[in-house]
This record gives sequence, C-alpha cells and structure tokens, in this order.
Amino acid sequence: MTHNSRVLLVDADEQVRALLSRALLDRDVFCDAAVSVRDALVQLGARRYALMLLHLEMPGVEGVLDCIRSLPANRRPMVLMTADIRSSKDAIDTEIVQIIIRRPLKIAEVAGMIRACLEFVPDDDQRTV
Repeated sequence: MTHNSRVLLVDADEQVRALLSRALLDRDVFCDAAVSVRDALVQLGARRYALMLLHLEMPGVEGVLDCIRSLPANRRPMVLMTADIRSSKDAIDTEIVQIIIRRPLKIAEVAGMIRACLEFVPDDDQRTV
C-alpha cells in the first residue's frame, strides 16, 4: 500500500462511521471521519487523502465534489460514493466518482473494497498531472 493511504469517511450516520472506521483500522487503513459536508471540506483543506467515501444523500454533497473538481488531477482522492437504491445515477459526476456502492452497506465488504482500491493509488512522487 502507498504511504499516502489515508481515507476520509463522509457520512452523517454515526454507526456507519464507527463500524467502517473500525473495520478499516483492522485492515491497517487509517481514516478520518466527517459528520457533515462542512466538516469534510475543512478536512480536505487540511490534509491530503488517497480515497474518500461519501454518502450521496448528505445535504450539500455537491460542495465536496466541487472542491475535489477544483484540485489538480494528481491531487484528487479516489472517490467512492454510497447511495440508496432510490438515488438517481444522473446526480453523480462519473469523472469524479469512481465507484458507487448501494446501501444498505455490508461493512466488511466495503472495508475490503476500500483496502483493495488503495492498492491502485500511486505514491505522491509517482502521481502525474
């Protein structure tokens, strides 16, 4: 895994954040959690993340995607998005969002998927523009 393998979990559901944080830590993946879009924007400004898991139905989610869009391509985190079955795929920017995971989440499977995705994130010194 790369040395820049920190994950940002953005979800209003406290149980999802707690269970997924623990499952990731069990897989040697360090993560920060954001309870709101505002919190996520602060954390994105303060630290570089290799991957972000973001829940589509959170109010203001477009603000986070706009923030990521404004970053140079070599500084953007890989974005996985969770969405309820009733969510419209039309609302998802496929240039920014690489994977959509349907809810309800199977925590162990999502943690394993995140761990596997991190294998494809290049080290900072190998990223290109």
